[in-house]
Amino acid sequence: MIDQAYPYRCCVVCGLEAATCLQVAHLDHNASNNAPDNLARLCPTHHWMYDAGLYPIEAIQLLQAHWQTTQGIPNHKVRMKDAGAKAALSRKRSAAARKAVATRRANAAVGG
Repeated sequence: MIDQAYPYRCCVVCGLEAATCLQVAHLDHNASNNAPDNLARLCPTHHWMYDAGLYPIEAIQLLQAHWQTTQGIPNHKVRMKDAGAKAALSRKRSAAARKAVATRRANAAVGG
């Protein structure tokens, strides 16, 4: 069932694609509930962490949907679309900041 519902095979937390390492987790901890929305592929470490309650079920479901959409291909457009503009803004200093930097440099040159 999981193969048809989620054809891209990887750990939904870390993206590990080694098929021999992947385990199928029952998100509700009921081994008889094999509904696709109750199953997720996890590596042994993240399976243990999920079972220990360190990841909420909603996070696993969101990550599973993400990996099926991206299929392991990173997409940085969302967070990088305004990176150039933000970097340019961070380089622009106010007059007061420029004066403070100049004062610190002058004091360092004098030895103070």
